[in-house]
Amino acid sequence: MKKPLLFAPAMNTRMLDHPITGQQIQTLTSWGYTLIPPVEKLLACGERGSGAMAEVGSIVQTVLNATHSS
Repeated sequence: MKKPLLFAPAMNTRMLDHPITGQQIQTLTSWGYTLIPPVEKLLACGERGSGAMAEVGSIVQTVLNATHSS
């Protein structure tokens, strides 16, 4: 892999808190992938909690940082 790989998960809080999700995120980060963490706000399901996709500006900045450092 010659290019950085970033991922920005988005899901319901209960899904995010599930142990399997944690294992999957840990696996990806152990492979050198960069997590753009979800944020807390009103989710698509109507609940407020962690799991919303990071703000666009945050994602863009992380991508720019990753491409400039590789």
